[in-house]
Amino acid sequence: MDRILVPTDFSREAENAIQTAIPIVKAFNATLVILHILEVSSNVAGKDGRIDSSKASDKVREDLEFARESIGRSRKLHDLDNQGIKVEEKIRLGSVNRQIESFIASEHIDFVVMGTKSAWGLNDILLGTTTDKLLRRVDCPVLSVNKVMPPESFRKIIFHTTTLKKETGLIKVIKTFQRLFESKIYLVRINTPLNFLPDKESIRILDEYARLHELSNFETYVYSHTLEEDGIRDFAEMKDAGLIAVSTSAHTGLRKVIQGSVTKELVSHSTRPVLTVKID
Repeated sequence: MDRILVPTDFSREAENAIQTAIPIVKAFNATLVILHILEVSSNVAGKDGRIDSSKASDKVREDLEFARESIGRSRKLHDLDNQGIKVEEKIRLGSVNRQIESFIASEHIDFVVMGTKSAWGLNDILLGTTTDKLLRRVDCPVLSVNKVMPPESFRKIIFHTTTLKKETGLIKVIKTFQRLFESKIYLVRINTPLNFLPDKESIRILDEYARLHELSNFETYVYSHTLEEDGIRDFAEMKDAGLIAVSTSAHTGLRKVIQGSVTKELVSHSTRPVLTVKID
């Protein structure tokens, strides 16, 4: 991974994402790309999100200057320059989700660390929908962060699987984290009333899955709960894990509802980082 992106709106959650990204950037010897999207009308921003200076108002210019100063403050806050971290500062104009998606594709981003708010009620609907769209559309792994997590927290990874056969992208990222942070993997299946299997059968499937994907330093578990997403959070709490890894789906229809709903709920409500990769 050469280029790691942190989108920022200069909120506390975004600053938490930058702080959490630092040990990952160091481990990969990558470039940290800090991106701010300034939401303006489409007639001011070009197709690539860059400003058309001939159409920019004084207000837009002021907002751009404020954004540059704010990114500079973030660099100082996290002492990025003194840590020898390569940093790129980027500002784009337009729709936040559209510009992030476009930026990831055009700027060859390998990994995204994104600050999220724990949301409930109406905010849950609004934030969850926005985040869900982004996670399902981008091709690179996304680490959604609510609180700052120290690097040692990555030593315990909860890997929730529905034993799908197309999670090779997620498994590759998990193995990379495991190698860099000397992590232990807790491979778990959440047993729910709607998706119930006897524990013996669940463990057999998980062990076979681990052999198929050549996992190392892992343990298999079955954890029962009424809801899949709540079971994942409770299991992570029980193991005091620092990272939850799940796959998400780019599909629509029933498959998206089942897989995407669990991911959206986890990202919206978990205080632990959630690593998501699209199903192959």
